[in-house]
Amino acid sequence: MMQAAKDAANTMRVMIVDDSIEDAEAVVSTVRNGGVAVRPFRPQSNEEITQIITSQPIDLALVSKSQQFPQTVVEKLIDASGKDIPLIALVGTINDSAMMEAMAGGARAVALKWQPEHLLSVLQAERAELENRRRLRRLEIMLRETERRCDALISSSRDPIAYIHDGMHVRANEAYLTMFGFESFEDVEGMPLLDMVAPQDMESFKQLLKAMAKGEPAPPEYRLHLRQQDGTIFPAKLEFASASYE
Repeated sequence: MMQAAKDAANTMRVMIVDDSIEDAEAVVSTVRNGGVAVRPFRPQSNEEITQIITSQPIDLALVSKSQQFPQTVVEKLIDASGKDIPLIALVGTINDSAMMEAMAGGARAVALKWQPEHLLSVLQAERAELENRRRLRRLEIMLRETERRCDALISSSRDPIAYIHDGMHVRANEAYLTMFGFESFEDVEGMPLLDMVAPQDMESFKQLLKAMAKGEPAPPEYRLHLRQQDGTIFPAKLEFASASYE
């Protein structure tokens, strides 16, 4: 079962747009003879192109010069689907005009139709780039979900937590605001952390911030006196951790 899933994942799914059935089959044979498993789809109309690209996990669209299916039309149908399907122009010869025409029609690459080595190298390179983009999108989704969970955890934490950038508040949770007597983050947004430090510890804490700004490591913890909004001074322990904030 696992092997079948692996084989399916490695299979190259290609949509071949070509007026000639024989030419399309020759391209498929070239890919298979190169040791690449391929599942071809050959649409017969614009409607079928749309149906294939919206219902199948197509990896690549291979488009020959066609009277029935101009490359620009295929490119627009792919764009309309919203899917990341690289379009590769299949040509008999590569010259300046062929390259410019293919790229103007939305092709990501140009492959020599009757040169097996070139055709295979182009298809495999575009497939590899596609897989990299897919992995990146999956990682971005995972990162956003992790950030969402971290944000929810920080917001609900009973520990006072704040993000400080260049000495200014850019984020603080409810426990932090309550500790200083503020009702909302707007009350502290952009406020220097030094404004919350008691006078007797102001100078030493300022030196610590300068050292950290120069890249020196923060201490595991730092004890000082802080000042609430109403002026009440209380002892506190700060713990530092580097973070990226967007």
